[in-house]
Amino acid sequence: MNKATISTGYMTIAELKPSEKKVLSSILPLRRPALARLVEYLADHPYSTSLNVNRECAIGNISQEATAANRRLYGKGYMIGCMRPPKPLKNRFEQETAKHLWSLYKLPEQNLEGGQQ
Repeated sequence: MNKATISTGYMTIAELKPSEKKVLSSILPLRRPALARLVEYLADHPYSTSLNVNRECAIGNISQEATAANRRLYGKGYMIGCMRPPKPLKNRFEQETAKHLWSLYKLPEQNLEGGQQ
């Protein structure tokens, strides 16, 4: 696991084996296949920009899908989250954007033990 950083607090980027990805995907509702695509993509591509997540997962509203996935992931000790990059990303016109970096995080053990699942 990667060390937690100031920008992620105590959470660490989830590093999952293929079998672990399969388990997490299996707890997501089958009627929402975008959730599994999102989890699998972020497990392999942490710190992905909003644009890359939109393109690769065919998701328009990432926050909506992340919230739906998190309802199931919290109980297993994971969550999808985003953060602003330390240096704002720029668009093709060299203007700063509000794009975020998305990742799948492993929740700290104390949150799981404290019943805050």
